[in-house]
Amino acid sequence: MDERSGIREIKGIGEKAEKTFGKVGIRTVGDLLRYYPRGYEVYEDPSAIGELEEGHTMTVSGAIYGRVQVSGSQRMQITTLYVKDLTGLVMEHPELFYPSIKYEEKRASLQPVYPLTTGLTNNAVLKAIRQAVEALNIGEGILPWDIQERFALVSYEQAIRGIHFPETKEEFYQARERLVFEEFLLFILSLRMMKEQKERVLNPYCFREQEQIGQFLERLPYELTDAQKSVWREIRQDMSGTHVMSRLVQGDVGSGKTIVALLAMMFAGLNGYQAAMMAPTEVLARQHFENIRNMLAEYGIMLRAELLTGSMTGKEKRDACERIASGESNLIIGTHALIQEKVTYRDLALVVTDEQHRFGVRQRERLAAKGVCPHILVMSATPIPRTLAIILYGDLDISVISELPKNRLPIKNCVVDTGYRETAYRFMKKQICSGRQCYIICPMVEESDSLEVENVTDYTE
Repeated sequence: MDERSGIREIKGIGEKAEKTFGKVGIRTVGDLLRYYPRGYEVYEDPSAIGELEEGHTMTVSGAIYGRVQVSGSQRMQITTLYVKDLTGLVMEHPELFYPSIKYEEKRASLQPVYPLTTGLTNNAVLKAIRQAVEALNIGEGILPWDIQERFALVSYEQAIRGIHFPETKEEFYQARERLVFEEFLLFILSLRMMKEQKERVLNPYCFREQEQIGQFLERLPYELTDAQKSVWREIRQDMSGTHVMSRLVQGDVGSGKTIVALLAMMFAGLNGYQAAMMAPTEVLARQHFENIRNMLAEYGIMLRAELLTGSMTGKEKRDACERIASGESNLIIGTHALIQEKVTYRDLALVVTDEQHRFGVRQRERLAAKGVCPHILVMSATPIPRTLAIILYGDLDISVISELPKNRLPIKNCVVDTGYRETAYRFMKKQICSGRQCYIICPMVEESDSLEVENVTDYTE
């Protein structure tokens, strides 16, 4: 048996257990070894019942008194009893040890707790991993000895044993450091390999300077910041250069990313090509469309903006698609509807995606596939340090709009817990009474059976 062996090689795992382990992605012995605990239970010295804190896992020692009641079904048995010492408390779902010598065996140890699924218990995972660790010659992993020595890392075998069966916190920390180091190294090397293998595509488009863009900038009621001018210069050089552009524009909310993206779209449109901007929500797509359409009309730019979203009627979609396919529409703004199979473009030369973290690489590629190697411009307000952005977006060049326009108030952020909610509501009410607006974001639209998080439907009520 080695790490490539199937999970059935482990004693006690049959066909049914194999399917259960498969639900959490464990199919080989190697998968099992790398199925790390999500946390640990620490068996510490007992505390007085009256000293227990809500939300903390703690141990008490006391005497059972009164009647012990057992109820429930075959699937779940509920035992109700009373434990007392000289203090007092009500405690839910305790783990009982009798006699106390069994607790002493685990005292001061770290007991791993694994992510589970229906039919898979923590003891089953623990038992399988223990068998695998004892039966295998784990070896030294992928790190060369000199790297391991230079960074004072424990061996791979020590790391696997220490992450699953740590006898002390120090042993766990050392194991985690080794495994995290190895994972990051593989991640960075993979990105480097991807970037080195990625061939720079020759620019198939011919872009010339457009006087109308200069006139448009002169007529704006404000002047672009130095950072906006710098990024626009980089984009213009890319689109006019010898290779296809792949660029990430990063900047805080209110830094002026949208006007820079509009300049790039106008640059494509005025050169006879089409540009498409994909937004993550219909609200944002409509907002971009209205702003762009109004600016084109106000400043006399003879380009047509087109909106395409999923909520439009069938006729509205067909008419929009006809104008896009014929080239009558130059600047197309929409949601995921832009990448549907029935949508064809006449000459798509620029793809803009707004809020990159809402789109996967495949979605970006599907939109890009609508043209012949179009230029790619990605906008994000996510505050990522430049060095990290270079790692995460290894296939993109990075531009940063690092300053806010003049007279723009800074964005203030405050992180609070749920205990601050009533204060937040009072603040919001005050803003609304002053004629302003507020919005609340929930992680779910409707109630979920698997996630206990706020949803829009219930929160609205």
